[in-house]
Parts: sequence; structure tokens; C-alpha cells
Amino acid sequence: MARSPTALLLPAPVLLPRRAGFVAALACLSFTALVTTSQADAAPFVLAYTDGQIGQSYTNLQAHHAQLSAVGLGSAYNLTAAGTVGTEGMTNTTRSIISFAKSKGLPLYPTVSDYSNAAGGFDAGISQAVLASASSRARAVTNLVNLATTNGFAGIDIDLEAVQPADKANYSAFISALASGLHAQGLKLVISIPPKTGDKAPDYLGGYDYAAIGAAVDYFQVMTYDEVGPGWASSGFNGEVWPGPESGLDWQKAILSYTVSRVPASKVLAGLPSYGYDYSTGQTVHWASFPAVLAAHPGAALQRDAASATPYATWGTVRKQPDGTAWSASTKQPALWYDDAQSIQAKTGLVNAYGLAGTSVWAMGYEDASFWAAVKAGLDNGATAPLTIDAAAGAGGSIVPSGAVQVAQGRSQGFSIVPNAGYDIASVTVDGASVGAVGSYTFQDVQAGHAIRASFSARGGNGDTQIEASGTGQAWIKNGTALSNANRQARAGLNDGKLGTGVTLNAAGEGETGKWEAAGITWTAAKTVSSVSFVNGAVDSYGNGYFESGVTLQYTTDGTRWVESGWAVSPAYPNTAAAGGVSYKFSGTPLGNVLGVRVSGKTGPQSWSAIVNEVQVLGR
Repeated sequence: MARSPTALLLPAPVLLPRRAGFVAALACLSFTALVTTSQADAAPFVLAYTDGQIGQSYTNLQAHHAQLSAVGLGSAYNLTAAGTVGTEGMTNTTRSIISFAKSKGLPLYPTVSDYSNAAGGFDAGISQAVLASASSRARAVTNLVNLATTNGFAGIDIDLEAVQPADKANYSAFISALASGLHAQGLKLVISIPPKTGDKAPDYLGGYDYAAIGAAVDYFQVMTYDEVGPGWASSGFNGEVWPGPESGLDWQKAILSYTVSRVPASKVLAGLPSYGYDYSTGQTVHWASFPAVLAAHPGAALQRDAASATPYATWGTVRKQPDGTAWSASTKQPALWYDDAQSIQAKTGLVNAYGLAGTSVWAMGYEDASFWAAVKAGLDNGATAPLTIDAAAGAGGSIVPSGAVQVAQGRSQGFSIVPNAGYDIASVTVDGASVGAVGSYTFQDVQAGHAIRASFSARGGNGDTQIEASGTGQAWIKNGTALSNANRQARAGLNDGKLGTGVTLNAAGEGETGKWEAAGITWTAAKTVSSVSFVNGAVDSYGNGYFESGVTLQYTTDGTRWVESGWAVSPAYPNTAAAGGVSYKFSGTPLGNVLGVRVSGKTGPQSWSAIVNEVQVLGR
């Protein structure tokens, strides 16, 4: 699973990058030798990790459980230095996931990691303390076995990602002891393990002895994701620069080639991501949100990288950044690297190509039905030819996705219809029949080819007015990620027309570590938004009142998921006390079918909370 519990004590998952530095050291083995254990006689094992920090994870489990062999419980459990199991990340969503999975007879594997909220990441101190002696390892084994037996779980998924090279022997001994303890109870051990392309590639993962660990565990879940991200790139791939593929086909092949040379292929699960990265914001984007990001950049060039078999979109000049160059306002790039049905099907096809046990997905709740259709097609080796939906738009707007869109039989496919500035949606037709001037349309249970067409009409003037008063002023505080929808509060002062009266977003302050805050407007009926201005409040005597970093405009089309608009702000926000009392305007390609807009930013040790006098919205 690899990412649990990256959101312990947080309202939404904080996705941490796998460190850079992978070296292309492929084992010199023939392909025939690699596939020594065939899975032809057994259905592929599909392990989906749920993320208990988001309710959609439970919703998607209910919708797609029939395609799963087992469920991983992400973002709930953690191992402490004392060898006990913490539950700081446990939520009602996780409890619902557990109850539902048991009702369907799905095996449950709680992911227990060395993630620490105090450290803000995977903590080497935890692993070192647990692995230090035979007695400390035995104590942790006892507690983990008790966790599984007490809760009726099928076993344990262990995810220690900060194991140091010096602890190699101790870690292998710990895994062996844990496997024996679980097997004695008729339970299984899954290990989520960082990806390597050689025994010493990379050196900092020297604590993971693939052969020794693979001999003990039941499933060897290789975390083949986060190849490239905002700030890092794997050595030997993609020119060691970013932006780049989140999980490229060439990179996965290198990792799996090495893995099956050390671990029986019949135990190996290859990881699949259900997310990508928007390099203009530095944020993760879930599979289900890819169309919205693309729709926000209607002029984007859609391309596919041949080596990684991965799609990407650009909406400006992309300047490659070397591995290790941190993402910032000065290094951000106008690009989205993501996956689609074609790339997921190709990567899932490696299960049969390498004779693997199956695949694993991080994470359920980020994806939709089309993702699972692609997984199934890959596991079936494309035995069922996909059906085509022909999508096209006339002048004045766009439809996303467009062109000959491939859909697996029996699956669903959604489309977004986006008018250009000065245009409205005139009509949308499906197979020649009008479905109205709708902003989106979804084909359910596709059993044949279809056609969808969108037309647009020019307005006599844009008809824009101030529309903030027609909505509800809202503030978001205390959040760990920029796109979180948690901790929302109605704040009438943000759209009351009183430009000189400030609203402190969090009167208690966010503390020296800083949190994400936002101020905006939500509506019950969809709007088209042409520009957004906000008046920064005056900085108080304590220095509170401004955002210290990350100021952007975000929008939502469903009232829950927020997307970066990519709009420019004028004047440039200074991220200092100089912002006090100044009005800032965001502008860009008008946003259609919007249910909310907000100005988002991060506070810090100098300004414990932002103050916003007013949010003004021009639109219709």
C-alpha cells in the first residue's frame, strides 16, 4: 500500500514522495527465466488499499468490492517505538470499511507503518527501536498478531519505510518472526516494500533484503509508484528530471525484473497508483479529478510518453527541473502527469507478463469505475475489446475527454462540457438525441459504441455581474493539505459587501508549523465564474493577517472536491505582511458549472492566521 498511515491525525492524506535516487541496474536474466511461476491457473490477486481519511474510500469500496480479492486498511494504524500498535488515524470511515468488508467476506489486512506525526514522515527512530533486539522484535510481533486475531483480520500488512541499511539482518529476522507468528494462527503476512532495481540500487534502501523477506511473507507488495513527483525523479529514468511519469511502464519493468529474480513471482503484487501530479500546484490529483484539471486548461496539449506509456498534459512552456530541486512558486511547471485507461491497462498487463500473484492499488476513493475497467482489461490481457465513445465539441468550447474514447464493456464514462469565455452551452446530444444544455454527462453500463456532441452559443456581451452575495461565505481552517474540504465554517463577513471589515479565518491561530486556510463562496446552483478578487485584511499587532505561501484560487463543481484553477493573480501576492489591506484579482479562462470558489494559502510561524476582508466574484 505504501502510503498508510500518511494521514494519521490529519483530516486528509498527506501524500509523501518516495525518495529519489533509483539506479537502473537490471538483472541480466532472460525473460523466460523471469517467468518461472505462472499464474495462469489462478485468478490474479487484487488488493485495494482504502484510505480511511476520506469518505469516498468507503463509497468506492461499496461500488467496486466485487473486483477485489482483499482490502488493505490504510491511514489507520501505526507502529510505535515501544512496539505497540497505535490507532491515531482510525476514523468512522475505517470502521465502516471494516464492517462492510466483513459482510462481503473480503479478507482485511491492516497496514501498520513506521509513520510518525511528530516526525512528519516515516520515522527511522521507530524502526530502529523495534528492530534493536530479539526482545523488542518479539514484543512487536506479539502486538501485531494480537491486532489481527482480536479484530478478525486475515493477517497484517507491514509497511516499514524507514529501515536503515545497518538494520538489514534485524529487519529480515523481524519479518521472519512475524510471518511465523501469523502463520501459527492461520493468518497471512503482506509486506509493502519500497521499490528497488538492484541489490544496491538505491543504497539507502539497503535495509531491505528482498530474497530473505520474500522467503517469509505470503504477499510481496512492491510500491511501484511515485517514480517522479514535484521535487524528485528516479535515477536512470526520465532523464532524472521532473515533471515526469508518476509510475512509468519502463520503470515498473525494471523493478519487477529485479524483484522476481529475488522473490517467487507467485508472491509478488505490483502496485498501481490512482493519482497523478499537477506540477503547476505541486499537489496530487486523484484519478476521478483528472477530467476537471484538464477542463480547467482547455487549450492544453495532450501527449503520451512512449517509454513510460503514460499520458501528460501541458499548458505552457515546461522547463525540466533536476532531481532534488524543490517544488516552489519559481520552479512550478504547467503540466499534469496522470494515467488513463490505456496506461493503466498496460501496467496491469505486467501481472501476466511476469507471472505475478496480482496487483495492488493505492488508493480506493481516488478512482472511479473507469479505473477498475482498465485494471480488469489489463488482467484479462485485453481479451474483451473496448468500446468507443466518439466525443466532439463545436466552436466556443470543449468536451473532456474528447476524440475516440475507449471504454470497457459494462463500465461507465463521464464527460465534462466547458464553454469558452463569452459562450454558453447551447445543447448536448447523445446518439443524436438532445439531453439539454448540461455541463456533464455520464454513460452508464456501456454495452455499445456511442457519440456525444456539444454545441455552444456566443453571448451578446458576457453578462457578468457581482455574484458573491448570492452564495454563502465560507472559511476553511486547520487543514494539512491545500485541497482539503475539512473544517469548513460559514462566515458571512466574507461576502457581506463590507470591504473594510476583516474576518480572521482562525481566531485561535494555526501555530508555528502552519496550516492551510481558505476563504471563499459556495452556491447551491452552478455558476460561471470569470474573475475572483479578495481584499486582504490589515495585519494585526501580532503579525497575523496574511498567507505565507501557496496562495492560489481553487474551485469545486461538486461541492466537495477542490481543484486548482491555475489562474494568475495580480498583483503578485507577496507572502509577507505587505499583503495587508491590498486587493488581489485572480483571472483566467472562465470556470463553468462551479459550486464554489476559494482563495487558499498556508500560514506559518510569522502569521498564525490569515485575515480576509471580502471575497468578490464576477460571473453569472
